[in-house]
Amino acid sequence: MVEIINAGINGNNTADLLIRLEKDVLQQSPELVVMMVGTNDMLNEKNMLTLKVYEKNYLELINRIREKTDLMLMTIPPVYSPYIIARKPALNFKEGEPGRRVNAANKIIRRLAANSRCLLIDLHKVLAACGGSDTNKDCLFQNEANSNLEDGVHPTYDGYRVIAAVIYEAIKISFSDVKKIICFGDSLTYGYAVEGGGTIAGKSYPALLNKMLN
Repeated sequence: MVEIINAGINGNNTADLLIRLEKDVLQQSPELVVMMVGTNDMLNEKNMLTLKVYEKNYLELINRIREKTDLMLMTIPPVYSPYIIARKPALNFKEGEPGRRVNAANKIIRRLAANSRCLLIDLHKVLAACGGSDTNKDCLFQNEANSNLEDGVHPTYDGYRVIAAVIYEAIKISFSDVKKIICFGDSLTYGYAVEGGGTIAGKSYPALLNKMLN
């Protein structure tokens, strides 16, 4: 049996992860941490950070986790910019700007992963190849057609299945003997608006990963 812990919290950015890192991750003594964070740092008006601060926080997370255990990183997924621009008028985003901010964060993640020699799953590349985030009913992200939500950020059940499958394959190749894994991040890890959010029962990627590994 592999123990999976869903340590995702809605709305978290890198600063929030640093605050709860010791209690929610390091004190739990995992053998592997799977981390995805950055969407709120880039797009959440309450938690947005500059790229410089985001990089500083992200590097600190890497260093502190790597002192204790193995770490797998993921880039953050594509987003549907028109939904975000309409939903967050106070941010005065220009056309395509949410996507550009996501790309900037992912550039940082890729560089830090390479410099730190952390295993990286380029989730953005994988999900973009699956169609990215748009308004089609078969899109892997929640939208009006498939979820009655003008979301464009959070995966559907099918989206989480893809994420879980990619992580599963990486674990089987590189961390096949681990027995305790913590999935650490924001609402994309928690499982926003899907069954069983915040747990390992339901339709979030930690829940699906638990089924695959056990």
